[in-house]
Amino acid sequence: MLVGEEKAWEKLEAVDPVTASENALAEYWEDDDVFVVPVFSQAYLVNVDERKVKEIGVHGFHLEESTHFNLLVPLYLASCAPVTPSGKHVAPQAIPGGYSFFKGPHDLPLEVIAHHFGSNPNNLIEAAKKLGGVPADHGDAAVTIPTFPKLSVTVILWVGDLEFPARAQMLLDETAPAHLPVDALWATLIMTAEALIQVAGPHH
Repeated sequence: MLVGEEKAWEKLEAVDPVTASENALAEYWEDDDVFVVPVFSQAYLVNVDERKVKEIGVHGFHLEESTHFNLLVPLYLASCAPVTPSGKHVAPQAIPGGYSFFKGPHDLPLEVIAHHFGSNPNNLIEAAKKLGGVPADHGDAAVTIPTFPKLSVTVILWVGDLEFPARAQMLLDETAPAHLPVDALWATLIMTAEALIQVAGPHH
């Protein structure tokens, strides 16, 4: 277990589970002492005693595919504030501390997304649907994906032509920093990109 994961579980152990579940728009099953939290609109069972996250039912995105999943799920539950998403999405660079953070080793995988979906934007729409996403009104194609109940990610795609290559952008709800620190928001964006590409299948 990574150091960050250990701290996330410790933080979750220390909070009131009923309050945490209400803040995160998750469920807490008191008899079993477990949380149920939707990730990409699919239910996961979170056992704090065992420090494990398990799939419930059949999932399109498999948690073992992401290096950040087992950190983000307990951290989201432990950190969520009683703040309702506004529906206004902003560039990650626009959030407090974002301008200096989202560069260099913390660049977002925008070129990877553009390369994978740029020649067929409908594939982006279809992949997002598998993650509970819905179309959004931006660019040549865009989707808003409920990575966590209070942390949606909007992915925008502009199709390339002979003059300009395809390009992509990722946006967060402006309330996102109330729930997770900037490094965890970066991990949330990375995990969302990984999930999109995984459920879309090989690039054609």
